[in-house]
Amino acid sequence: MATPTILLVEDDENIRELVRLYLEANGFGVREAEDVQEAETLLSLEQPDLLILDIVLPDGSGLGLCQTLRDDGCELPVLFLSCKDDSEDMIAGLDLGGDDYMTKPFDPNVLVSRVKALLRRRAMQEKKGKTDSPQEELVERLTKREIEILTLIKVGYTNREIALHYQISIGTVKGYNNQLFGKLGAKNRTHAIMLASEIGILRSS
Repeated sequence: MATPTILLVEDDENIRELVRLYLEANGFGVREAEDVQEAETLLSLEQPDLLILDIVLPDGSGLGLCQTLRDDGCELPVLFLSCKDDSEDMIAGLDLGGDDYMTKPFDPNVLVSRVKALLRRRAMQEKKGKTDSPQEELVERLTKREIEILTLIKVGYTNREIALHYQISIGTVKGYNNQLFGKLGAKNRTHAIMLASEIGILRSS
């Protein structure tokens, strides 16, 4: 089995070294870039299995690089890193086609676990090929937490009550909501519940 390769795009040398050491200790090959231009050069030479992408880079934005990749039809899994604990950044990154998001500082072990999860998901999708219906593909894209939040919304929880339930900020809850609505193609909470019930994510009551 070939060693999975990760392209790590991060301008902080200390963070790059820390992440590289943890990834290599878990059996991953790591390529490193410190800015957008270097990342684009490496991507033109070899496509990795996953991209870890800092949002703020010396010569541009990781968001812009992700958008370019998606516009070119590249389905490479993307895990964003950011020093901003800001729901707007999280929403922007996920809306542009990012697959996950972590804020600094972070636990390197958690990052490795998320990398493994994204690669498992990609492997399952490749194995299934194009046999899944659009509805099945949507179910695959929703995370466990997103489905939990949908369930809470269905039983009538407000954003404030969801925030208290998970001990997170209301802004983070709104970020999850926007992420869910985007994946479902929903206009609002009621529409999201209706669509989720129709495709079997939630049981109709």
